[in-house]
Amino acid sequence: MATPNLFGETSDWRKSILSQLQNRNRQECQPFNDLIALHNRLFESAAALRTENRELFVENETLRRQSLERLPRNSLSDGKPNDRVQALEQKLLMQQEELTELHRRKGENAQQIIDLNKKLQEKEKQLNALEISLKDSLTVSSTLRLDTQLYQNKIKELENLLQLLRDEHQALQLTCASLEEKLRKTQEENNTLVERLIRYKSKDAEKMNEENENFVRKRQAKLQKELEEAAKDTRPTSPDKLGEGAATVLENTLPTKLSTKIDSHEGEVHAVKWSPVDRIVATGGADRKVKLWDVSKVGQYESKGTLVGSSGAIMSVDFDCTGCFVLGASSDFASRVWTVSDLRLRVRILIHVGCIILAVWVSSLELNYL
Repeated sequence: MATPNLFGETSDWRKSILSQLQNRNRQECQPFNDLIALHNRLFESAAALRTENRELFVENETLRRQSLERLPRNSLSDGKPNDRVQALEQKLLMQQEELTELHRRKGENAQQIIDLNKKLQEKEKQLNALEISLKDSLTVSSTLRLDTQLYQNKIKELENLLQLLRDEHQALQLTCASLEEKLRKTQEENNTLVERLIRYKSKDAEKMNEENENFVRKRQAKLQKELEEAAKDTRPTSPDKLGEGAATVLENTLPTKLSTKIDSHEGEVHAVKWSPVDRIVATGGADRKVKLWDVSKVGQYESKGTLVGSSGAIMSVDFDCTGCFVLGASSDFASRVWTVSDLRLRVRILIHVGCIILAVWVSSLELNYL
């Protein structure tokens, strides 16, 4: 029966093995067929000669008796045998020699048959061993065929899974490309909005700057007018009777005595601001630091901490209305907010406007978002 091999082809391996075994038996047994036939013929010839020998022996004995009975007594006394008897004896001797030779050949043939039987038994053992090995090989072959089929099924499953993963990977790539495109568009929109916000903030800052300049000019004009009126009035007047403008003039008069001198910064000092709730002074300088000083004791000062984080010189400082936050505007076009309690940087605002005006404007917001 033809069975498909691993490559899908058909092979009559059973017929092939059977034909190989028949050829081997034919090659190993055919040389001994003539010998066995010769042995059989010799055995039959020996049996026939043995029978003939017995018959001749009986005939010889009969002839001898008859010859002895027929011979005259004088011939018996002479002791000369008959020629026929001598011929028969010679023939008998030859047949005995031939029988002996046949016995010898029979023994040799018997020995050869014994040897051939031993070889035949050995060949049968080898044949049995080969048959057992063939059965084992067939069992292993069937097992391997089943394993091969199983592995082929696994390969097909893995190929299907790989194709599925490829499809999922392609879908994810398409999704990723779509998301990247959305991200790019979102970033562009964000940049546009940031630019618009910066423009709006710049306009608001410029407007606030104009309002502050107008306020400063009005205040200076008012002070100038009050000073001129005060200069015209030469009568002595107590501070209680003076108006608000005159009190302001008295407060802004030049000091006559140095109360406290603070060595606050390593370089120039650009900004100074009083806290609205405590006797704390905030100073900012060219060393990129904002320092807090406690001046509650007359003639003495104590450092309350240093606010760091600016990458440019501090140009303006300001407190919020509660005195909890300090705003510093620096020359790097950024404003920063620190907390007074723990001296930590909380907010960094980057706006391309003037730093001093920015400090005043952010201070007017009172930092409610904090």
